[in-house]
Amino acid sequence: MKIINAFWEKRNLGVSTVEMVIDSKDPLETVLKEIESIKAEYIVIKVPVSRFDINKMLIDKNFNYIEGSCNFVLNLSEAKLSPFQERLNKTIYYSPMNSDETVILFEEIRKGLFKTDRIYLDDFFTKEKASERYVKWIEDELSRTTEIFKITLKEETIGFFSFKQTDEITYYPFLAGLYEKYAQSGLGFVTLRKPIEEAIKRGGKKISTYASTNNLPVIKAHIQQGFNINEILYVFVKHI
Repeated sequence: MKIINAFWEKRNLGVSTVEMVIDSKDPLETVLKEIESIKAEYIVIKVPVSRFDINKMLIDKNFNYIEGSCNFVLNLSEAKLSPFQERLNKTIYYSPMNSDETVILFEEIRKGLFKTDRIYLDDFFTKEKASERYVKWIEDELSRTTEIFKITLKEETIGFFSFKQTDEITYYPFLAGLYEKYAQSGLGFVTLRKPIEEAIKRGGKKISTYASTNNLPVIKAHIQQGFNINEILYVFVKHI
């Protein structure tokens, strides 16, 4: 198992946070002992599939199931689009964001760009804090090696994607989305396709990314473009 002191969430959410990622072979007794030793105001436990014993224990300990976390992996040679998407995709472009465009991105996020994650849906946290958490996440990543790209249609920015490399052949676009004006446009597929194109351009072989089971349209979009589900973790949370 992994135990992570998510100290950054104290700044983001105002609570001390510990995350535990359980391995499929971890004994129940060991997991229970570690959970009981955690000292934090907000505890997040990620459980592999087929561990009903741990799921039941967490419910007995007043944890609540809040989402499934799906790890999607795409071999870039297997990426695909429908003929209609192919035609649309040729009219849409992407390029690195400048600092002024990043400010606009943050404004879009604060409007509620992301509404399906475990923080936004948890009534313990405000919607404003949930959105600001994404802003802080991007700011932290930009101070490292992450890049942010704008997606444009007819010279108007319609969305964005983040982009970073995790190993020699794998890229991780950890956040992407369409801006509010285009949320119902049917163009959401480009937020997956444009990172694929950038990874191919850089000589990558794979993309690995995550989506919440609370966001069924995004789950379907990944599968439609050739992604395979590599892993699912059940996410439980508890507020102390």
